[in-house]
Amino acid sequence: MRRVLAILNGALRTWYRSKPTLFWTLAFPVLLMLLFGAIFSVSQDPTFDLHLQNQDIVDGQPTVLSKTFSDMLNKTEIFNLHIVDSTENATLLIEEQGIQRMLIIPSGFQADCISRNASIILKMAPPEVETASATVRSVVDNVVEIFNAVVSGQSPPKVVTIEFESIVSESFQFIDWFVPGLIAMSLMTTGIFGAIGWNTRNRELGILKKLATTPLSKLEWIIGVVLYELVMAAISTVVILTIGILVFDVKVLPSIYSIFLIVSGAIAFPGIGMVVARFVKESDAADAAANAITFPMMFLSGTFFPLEMMPDFLQQIAKVLPLTYLNNGLRDSMIYGNVTSALTNTAIMLGIGAFFIILGALITSWREE
Repeated sequence: MRRVLAILNGALRTWYRSKPTLFWTLAFPVLLMLLFGAIFSVSQDPTFDLHLQNQDIVDGQPTVLSKTFSDMLNKTEIFNLHIVDSTENATLLIEEQGIQRMLIIPSGFQADCISRNASIILKMAPPEVETASATVRSVVDNVVEIFNAVVSGQSPPKVVTIEFESIVSESFQFIDWFVPGLIAMSLMTTGIFGAIGWNTRNRELGILKKLATTPLSKLEWIIGVVLYELVMAAISTVVILTIGILVFDVKVLPSIYSIFLIVSGAIAFPGIGMVVARFVKESDAADAAANAITFPMMFLSGTFFPLEMMPDFLQQIAKVLPLTYLNNGLRDSMIYGNVTSALTNTAIMLGIGAFFIILGALITSWREE
């Protein structure tokens, strides 16, 4: 019995001293429960951004029925309504500002309601591409049904119908929406895990101490690691797209703007990893530290489902996570074709990358290792 207890004691000591084992045994299930509990157990309903353009204007004012319909949309409390001027070109606005959902009340709406031949236009990605579209479509359907009942007093009422227009190619599927997020997640995990692991291994082998005696600067060291991770990121992206095209018939392909984004992500995440690596002393702790950073970001940045499906406080957290901007930028460039938004997200990612690379160079201290 004593020998059995000795084995148990040795196993427990090994478990306690292994940082990755501690993470996957204790921290991982706790993080999983907290994240999904916060995402799916909040009682409040999700809200969705919806741009509304009322073109049924008479003498500078919306007609009575068009305003009534707008008010009914607002009272659902499901939509964050953004009013678009009636003179704006809706199609051009969607392209320039990266608008993902727009409802248009066309000119003559009130007159058409009286003749029971009215329609509204809902422009958004189809549910096959973006899961949130199904919820938005359902809510608008309900509002139309109630509006029809109020106006006609008949059952089943028929006054207004919905004309659905897709803002993306009809050939896209949900897998096409998912692939940009998968590429972004791969850039994150490859960059952070790679940089932390590489730096930690070289510290344990004593290579970092030796580098202090060479002309190599800390900034050059970090840039070299970032360039290596950039090559790894390119390989990972090619593999993901190749498998997606061959197995799932994925339609999305990188444009010049998405390539800029991939490069910016491949710069930013290794930079973050090099900063974290400064505080990691052992290889066992490296994986745990990388997991603690990448795992929450993976689920809170819109990789697997739209951010609008999450509670407001989690959406606010998502706004400070680099992966959010990479996810949004890649989808803007590869699916929605929103060049302005893609370039904005690229600039943000490059800024994040520059900040962490410079910070890493400042806090790295080879002689103290």
